[in-house]
Amino acid sequence: MLKTVAQFLRTAWGGLQPKTPPPAVPVTPTVPGDLGGGARQLLHLFEHSASGLLTCDRSGTVLLCNPVAAALLASEPEAVCGHPIERWLAPLIDCSQPESPSMVSGQWETLAQRADGSEFPVELTVSDAVLDGVRQFILIMRDITDRKLTQERLSFLANFDSLTGLPNRVLFRDRLSQAMARARRSGEPMALMFLDLDHFKVINDSLGHAVGDQLLRQVAEALKHCLRVSDSVGRAGGGDTFTVSRLGGDEFTVIAEHLGSAEDAALIARRILDALEAPIQLMEHELHVTGSIGISMYPTERMDQDTDLDGLVRHTDMAMYRAKAMGRGTYAFFSDELSAEVAARLMLENQLRRALERQEFTLFYQPKANVHTGEVTGVEALIRWRAPGRGLVPPDRFIRVLEDSGLILPVGAWAIRTACAEIAAWDRAGMPPLTLAVNLSARQFRQPYLARFIEDALTESGIDPQRLELELTESLLMEDNVATNSVLAALARMGVRVAMDDFGTGHSSLSYLKRFDIDTLKIDRSFVSALPDDAEDTAIATAIVAMGHSLHMKVVAEGVETAEQAECLRQMGCDEIQGYLLSRPLPPDAIVDWLNRRLQEQALRDSAYGWTDSGPMTLLTLESLEPFEDTGPMR
Repeated sequence: MLKTVAQFLRTAWGGLQPKTPPPAVPVTPTVPGDLGGGARQLLHLFEHSASGLLTCDRSGTVLLCNPVAAALLASEPEAVCGHPIERWLAPLIDCSQPESPSMVSGQWETLAQRADGSEFPVELTVSDAVLDGVRQFILIMRDITDRKLTQERLSFLANFDSLTGLPNRVLFRDRLSQAMARARRSGEPMALMFLDLDHFKVINDSLGHAVGDQLLRQVAEALKHCLRVSDSVGRAGGGDTFTVSRLGGDEFTVIAEHLGSAEDAALIARRILDALEAPIQLMEHELHVTGSIGISMYPTERMDQDTDLDGLVRHTDMAMYRAKAMGRGTYAFFSDELSAEVAARLMLENQLRRALERQEFTLFYQPKANVHTGEVTGVEALIRWRAPGRGLVPPDRFIRVLEDSGLILPVGAWAIRTACAEIAAWDRAGMPPLTLAVNLSARQFRQPYLARFIEDALTESGIDPQRLELELTESLLMEDNVATNSVLAALARMGVRVAMDDFGTGHSSLSYLKRFDIDTLKIDRSFVSALPDDAEDTAIATAIVAMGHSLHMKVVAEGVETAEQAECLRQMGCDEIQGYLLSRPLPPDAIVDWLNRRLQEQALRDSAYGWTDSGPMTLLTLESLEPFEDTGPMR
């Protein structure tokens, strides 16, 4: 036997050269008595090899088995020898030549079966050799269970989201490609849906990423359960009606196949939104989540069969953003009109990027006056865009694009620096010190360097911080009380004033008016336009004035266009007015001329204004102003 083992090991590890097999004859291992130390050493290696080693005859009967191979098969060497190898391994006999069947040589991965019937993966190397003049087969067997588990884990990580277990972007694209091909072949429409959670960033920032991750897992489970039990939600072995994926962040997708019409897709979207309405309990937090869903159908008459995967994804993304613009918590379908709208928006964004580089933005200024004395107290800086070939573009046409694209940060910084510099230039020209109001977007307000930037702009211009007033909206101030209070406190320490713009149109709350450092309330124009005839608007405006004064705030009314409105506001006790009654927004040179004329008229106060100690001053009207370019709405 030692001689046979020695020949076997020399063949297994010595570069086997196959030979022409002789006719099969029975092999009976012999154990000569004069074996040298080398053969015994080889026997030791055979018995203690880290790999399982076996030899078989050409019919597959096991002749030799080392302890490792026996252990892998959960048996003993004696119990393995003499039995067909197919008892433990997949068939290894080549029966292509029935008259001379033989084992198959090569290397591959297969399943081995233990004595108890359980299976495990092995890497098997089979080579043939001539031992003692008889053709035999040498098997080297290695357990690759750990390798397979690692491969499966790597495959999972490559194709599935580790947080939710749903397909990731890679597998999503593969599933979508297959679904599109099936839809083309069958003619049955499919729908692609993009779901984006509303205000997820607020939850992440305020409660922490751990809570955010738990929320994403809960949403993934809600998506699974709101679809039919038989539907596939990205689990191996599921059907192909639905596939839910997570692309990253708070973005989920749904591939819905075999639909009858777009109405079916709408029903699915509604089902998903209804499932999200249920409150989610995470530790001590009860969260109420909504989502916005964009939907694209495929194929459609307008979306021909040449539409590619990226195009379908892009269309669905457009529809999702349309749903958000519609007020969130709803769904929207892609359409050709939406595509044209998005294309126009992208073109506008590119034009705005170039506008900043080409210095096409300019500031207009609208004056404010004390409604009791007629004295001009300050101006509000309002941005305009001189677009080549389009003339002067009012801000309501481009501000939203600036905010969504992030361009509001450099453009807003330019506006603040420019406005401070122009006010300083007016001071040097001998103008009386006016306050400067500048609108601040939510995106600007959230920047951690805001207070430092404001301080630098004031230092560069040299104007008194108390003359700068930053106008914020109600919704912005309510987003994050802790962060908001911190920024407002920093501005207050510098002496910068803060105004709440468009008061009464957002989520008004008396509590935050008391908590935050706010100096001015601005009554929205919607409550001013019907004064003094509308009793409800009169009551609202009167209440805002009284509340502002009780909290030691100045109250300014926007959109004042008639002397009757001004008189009504004066009787309420409103402090200042702003609107077309005084002037429309004017470019820098024009506003300086207007202010100079106003100063001259103030010098002749009694005769020019017609004010008396007991009655209101007759304010300037539009007809009394010199003609100037119509700049459109104030905002």
